[in-house]
Amino acid sequence: CEGSAGVSGANRAAAGIGISRVFGLVRELLISASLGTSIAAEGFRVAMRVPNIVQNLLGEGSLSASFVPVYAKLLEDRDEAEARRVAGGVLGLLTLAIVFIVGLMVLATGPVVWVTTLGSLTPEVHAQAVHLTRITAPGIGLLGISAWCLGVLNAHREYFLGYVAPVLWNLAQIVTLAAVAIIGLTLDDGVSTERLVTLLAIAVTVGSFLQLAVQWPRVMRLTQGATPHLTRTGQTAVVLRRFWPAVGARGVVQLSSFIDMILAASLAQGAIAIIGMVMPLYLLPVSLFGFSVATTELTEMARSSDRVSAVGRRVELGLRKVLLPAGLVAAVLGAGAPSLVATLFQWPSEVLDRSPIGSDDAVVISLVLLVFALALPATMSARISQNALYAIGEVRIPARIAVIRLVVLVVATVPMMFQLDRLMIESGSVVGWSELPVGLWSPLPDELRQVEGAARLGVVGIAFGALVAAWTEWVLLRRALHRRIGRPVSSSLALPVTAATLGTAAVIGLVESFVPLPAPFLGIAVGLVAIPTYVGLLRFQGLVPRNSRLRPARAGSDG
Repeated sequence: CEGSAGVSGANRAAAGIGISRVFGLVRELLISASLGTSIAAEGFRVAMRVPNIVQNLLGEGSLSASFVPVYAKLLEDRDEAEARRVAGGVLGLLTLAIVFIVGLMVLATGPVVWVTTLGSLTPEVHAQAVHLTRITAPGIGLLGISAWCLGVLNAHREYFLGYVAPVLWNLAQIVTLAAVAIIGLTLDDGVSTERLVTLLAIAVTVGSFLQLAVQWPRVMRLTQGATPHLTRTGQTAVVLRRFWPAVGARGVVQLSSFIDMILAASLAQGAIAIIGMVMPLYLLPVSLFGFSVATTELTEMARSSDRVSAVGRRVELGLRKVLLPAGLVAAVLGAGAPSLVATLFQWPSEVLDRSPIGSDDAVVISLVLLVFALALPATMSARISQNALYAIGEVRIPARIAVIRLVVLVVATVPMMFQLDRLMIESGSVVGWSELPVGLWSPLPDELRQVEGAARLGVVGIAFGALVAAWTEWVLLRRALHRRIGRPVSSSLALPVTAATLGTAAVIGLVESFVPLPAPFLGIAVGLVAIPTYVGLLRFQGLVPRNSRLRPARAGSDG
């Protein structure tokens, strides 16, 4: 019964996440095609990243670790009065914190942008980021409250609404971009890039309100009209005790995110924009498979947290659920990166004719996507283990591991990225070897770093650091969970999934080399070939029965 609830919940969560991520991908493709790697694109990426600290630091991640397990256990014990008090207390305290932080970000935007990028932005990008952050900050604050709604819905095992609600956030930006494109077709000079990013920032705030509004009525019914308050007693105090270590863990993750931005800002022009293009493709499978499974398993593990053996079984089942799709996606994003970049970025930019992405930039984006693809299995598996620790009340261990991950990220990234930034792709060839002897920790001179349109490889170093950090985090989380539940957890799928992934990647490489199709048809062909190849290789190894949709043959018995 527990197993069927988890599978059904994961399917609903995956459906909601899948729909919203598809819209999100469309949004990102339109943004990339409209802004390219321009200064406006870099300013908008910074403006979206800076306020995101509110949503991620105080929102979904921290609430998953602290609020959801306590609230779900109260629902399981049928203590509805205390559950309502906890929901109202968390809402009140969260709202107070968000109002304070958003107000600070609006009133002191310039210093906030400077601190979060360590002053590494060029003056033009900094000015653009400050202007746009003032517009997006209130919207991101609304998303923090929306994260509370998501926590309530998850605890009640209503997974679809909370995860499909971001469609409205994405749709507000898509409509704006589409309207600007249509207007551009009717005007001789179109709409300026500066005007476009301002309209886009306004759409971010409007979409945030819509995302919260669509969840609010259902959440109020589930919580029986929970009202916000600032009382810190009873189980609300338990949530707060777990919340601050969780904020610390999320703070490290956010610090990691900001370090990525700071490092990218230290590289040649376009690095921030490239990271912004690649991350949606990387996060789509992480959210669709890894996060959806981890979220539903957190609820089920929290409801049975007094039975460690049951938690261990759910972890193993969760790992099996994420590893099978992770292998397919890693093969497609890795081996199929050139086709995907041509289909998703170059072709739309040529159609809109705003900021075309050249072939040299496409090579750099493909390399970044390839390295991130290698991190996928570790990232998705880590979410399962992390949520298992949260479910049994261990919030400090993931925080300590997050600190280690951050250190590994910096140590692995900085020397690599500065050395690679001395190399660039020019007419399809790597040039710049003579610049390599400069010090390991030294960025390029400003006169080289600020040249727009130079396809330098420093951003690949950021992806490499993320790869090393992701696998380090997964190994440490797995070891910590082993010690906590008294036995190792494993999906037993590592070797067969790896074999299927490598075989699929080889087939994709052959298609790209010998099938003379232009974008977007080559990208479609890669997708059509990859899925049956991967499933066939799994079936050959006895892992996927006929008429199965990437589920392990014995998944039912594990549940």
